[in-house]
Amino acid sequence: MRQSAVSFEAGGFTFEGVVAVPDKVDQPVPGVVICHPHPLRGGNMDNNVVVAVSFGLAAAGIASIRFNFRGVGNSQGEHTEGELEHEEAMAAVGFLRDWEGVDSSRIGLAGYSFGTGVIMGSTDLQEQVSAFALISPSYERLELTHIKTSPRPTFIISGDQDRLIDAPQLPAVLEAFSGPVSCEFVAGADHFWFGQEDIMAKQVVDFFTKQLQVTHAQSV
Repeated sequence: MRQSAVSFEAGGFTFEGVVAVPDKVDQPVPGVVICHPHPLRGGNMDNNVVVAVSFGLAAAGIASIRFNFRGVGNSQGEHTEGELEHEEAMAAVGFLRDWEGVDSSRIGLAGYSFGTGVIMGSTDLQEQVSAFALISPSYERLELTHIKTSPRPTFIISGDQDRLIDAPQLPAVLEAFSGPVSCEFVAGADHFWFGQEDIMAKQVVDFFTKQLQVTHAQSV
């Protein structure tokens, strides 16, 4: 895996990020943008879940960019509780799409906790990618999001000890998704995934490997 510190512009601000690509890129590879958890609760692009997904994607032949939302680390601007954070997420999609060696037609989007809310709250952002992975989303966000009407594949993964998604109405919400949706619960994991990052990351990577059609040649 090769990592590069990068910066990109959105809404008049400069944002910092890290692009990770497989060691061998003999043909264009898919890419995934990863959105981190809540900035006011210590969330950033170096979060354990975000890094685990990024490293797992690279090992599977998929490029990624993880970045800091506004007001986090060296990213400019101020936190807006998810109201405007989709702007930098969209810019990150465009940045990764233009990265040398990345197939611009095969881009996915992953979010963890707060990051899932950014994804689910913006139809403009949703329309930029081919598939979504939502890690530890809240039930309320799933119930209200327009992502339910998207034809793009959606993968939801949560720990079975995470009370943010523990709702008896969840099956009905999943049935309301018009596109293909799958949901997995990892036994013993809570919202923070400590010690179970690799289990979660493997399932997220397997989803994107299938949906973004990674070939064997790309994953070696």
